[in-house]
Amino acid sequence: MPRPKRQKTSDTAMSESSSNHPWADLPSQLSGAIEKANKAAQNDGQLSAFIHTDAITAPATFGIKGAGSDNAILTTVSNGKISIRTGTTTDAEFTLSALPEQWQEFFKQTPVMPYQSYWLVCVLNLSATIVC
Repeated sequence: MPRPKRQKTSDTAMSESSSNHPWADLPSQLSGAIEKANKAAQNDGQLSAFIHTDAITAPATFGIKGAGSDNAILTTVSNGKISIRTGTTTDAEFTLSALPEQWQEFFKQTPVMPYQSYWLVCVLNLSATIVC
């Protein structure tokens, strides 16, 4: 089945300083964590149980990115396998874009409310853009 066309579902409100913020380029901020995240994903029993299913019939890739950049952290899930890498938003079926300041809070060692959850960042951030 061919991949559907990508469609921007909302606009991102971004301040001028956001595009210059160090967290606008997530891959550069998290490059040292990608290998560790892949190792952790391979050894996570709950994640393994979730991805070992015949319901996953084709690989799916989603991304996260800082507003103002097309560089993204990509996660590809297929039946029995998960991989995390860097790339661009064009490599993903959908991408969550949030302001760099929000990613900076989200990735702190001890994030404060509401930054502890990917979904809370998505729901709370009215300026988030999800690109499908």
